[in-house]
Amino acid sequence: MKKLVSTLLVSSMALSLVGCGAPKAPAAATAAPAATQAAAEATTAAPAGPEAITLKVWAPQVDQVDENSWINVMIPKFEEAHPEYDITWDIGVCGEGDAASIVKNDPAAAADVFFYANDQMGTLIEAGALSKLGGSYLETVQNNFSQTHVDLLTYTDGGVYGFPTSPNTWFMWYNKETFNEEDIKNIGTMLEKGVVSFPMDNSWYTGTFFFGVGATVFGPQGVDAEAGIDFSSDLCVEATKYMAEMVKSPNFVNDVDGIGVAGMKDGSIQAMFSGDWDQPALYESLGDKLGCAVLPKFTMNGTDYQMKSFASNKAVGVNPNAKFPKAAMQLAQFLTSPEALLSRYELSGYTPAASACAEEEAIKSNPTVATLNAQMANTIAQPVLAEMANFWDPVKNFGLNILNGSITADNAKEMLDATMQLLNSNGL
Repeated sequence: MKKLVSTLLVSSMALSLVGCGAPKAPAAATAAPAATQAAAEATTAAPAGPEAITLKVWAPQVDQVDENSWINVMIPKFEEAHPEYDITWDIGVCGEGDAASIVKNDPAAAADVFFYANDQMGTLIEAGALSKLGGSYLETVQNNFSQTHVDLLTYTDGGVYGFPTSPNTWFMWYNKETFNEEDIKNIGTMLEKGVVSFPMDNSWYTGTFFFGVGATVFGPQGVDAEAGIDFSSDLCVEATKYMAEMVKSPNFVNDVDGIGVAGMKDGSIQAMFSGDWDQPALYESLGDKLGCAVLPKFTMNGTDYQMKSFASNKAVGVNPNAKFPKAAMQLAQFLTSPEALLSRYELSGYTPAASACAEEEAIKSNPTVATLNAQMANTIAQPVLAEMANFWDPVKNFGLNILNGSITADNAKEMLDATMQLLNSNGL
């Protein structure tokens, strides 16, 4: 039997509660009426009924707008799958981006199950608010999701701290009237045929050429602080030279302040790099001329290298302070099954992270979603370590120096070495 208790508002803004239907009356008292007491005593005791539990869940507003929203659709399905529980639900609103700031304030009073962005994982773990997965729960994550998604939720102790829900990375948009399917395989070829916009001084993008030649950020999984940021190879020096030459092309435009989207819309730019968030604006102007694809390769000294992007994800976490931890784990696992995540895509628009979802027609038939999933195979995990704070400014400045010509083929190694010192010494 589903019951609903009052919902706690947990966003930093005044968000309204959308419940899961009207509260139901409490279960009837178990004491037998006096007239039947003797008969009850004469019979064999009935088996124990469902365990009465309470589950507190915090989810984004979009997932609980009305009774047909995703969370409210999944609750009765979970109850059907787990008749051993008589659940009282406490549903609240909390976006993935707000989870750490809200939950860490009072982990004991926070939700049993909540949604969060993986860059908040360290804060949540340090606050004692995020459970490490083990046993069948860990096996489910390892079996249902790509290694990239697993790595994104792996902390420095090697533990996995959540169930993935959706991916986040960037890829390429292009005008089909300018580029064909062969052109988009190599950025050098594209620069010969049309105008390409790339955010060279945006640190989230700049590292793509280094990652393409094997550079690492805090080790292969992004969790080894001692390994540091390693752009020191000879290939990284060659990649620096490539970048310095690329920006000299008359068909190269640095994407800053929305230049890429504006240019794609007015036709002055034929390719740009961003994520699914730009799809509505681009499609409105280009319609069926709009194409999207995984990142292209780049050619250095006759060898092709694959551009790679940073990847992050969002997840469902379980609070170790949960009063009913087994049920909380089961719910998190249930909400991130391929079937549940496909339902979330249909109802809320989130691209599902589960590998099996990529084979569903609804996903394959959506070019943007299919491209996002495909690009996740050409990424490196964006580290969640505190030391990652040292990455952004030096790499941004490196990109600026590429753009203004301060970095050249002649001084590439010297300038890269200087940047490496900043990256691995707290900027001092």
